Amino acid sequence: MNRQQGSSLLLVLIVLGIMVGGALAAVRSTNTASLIASNAAFRAAAREAADGAENAAFAYLIADTALDTAVPNVYYPLRVANTTPDDSTGLPAIDWSTVASTQVGNNAVQWVIERMCTGALPVTDTTDNCLVDIQIAAGSNKIGSAAFAASANVFYRVTVRVRGPKDTESFAQTLISR
Repeated sequence: MNRQQGSSLLLVLIVLGIMVGGALAAVRSTNTASLIASNAAFRAAAREAADGAENAAFAYLIADTALDTAVPNVYYPLRVANTTPDDSTGLPAIDWSTVASTQVGNNAVQWVIERMCTGALPVTDTTDNCLVDIQIAAGSNKIGSAAFAASANVFYRVTVRVRGPKDTESFAQTLISR
């Protein structure tokens, strides 16, 4: 009688183990791809929500006529860094728990506006106390002739915070001149 050595059983078990390992790797790869796709979708939704908030802040700024008057947790006539320095990422030190939030899809959106001025209120000399954009108007081409400057446009920094699903948080900043 021939005695079986069991080598074919060992070979089948090794091949089965390799196949199970390959199947687990494929499942893991599919899960990773799904997570990457969902993260990209969350990021795109947060960017879209931030764009809408920037537009809302711009509309608020256009309608605002009392530029030296603070509106708590919405508009700061002086840089927040005047009293508390920006953090290491360049964000103003704002207590976001006091800022109004708007729901955009699955995201909670908050925004604040800072006039990029320092010193004390009222700001009387925007050229020296504020970050400004002065446009030089085209003048004569004659050497030594006067160059005319338009009025200075003051810069405003809009900071937007977007909180989304899975405790995600993103920030966007925009400079606007007015």
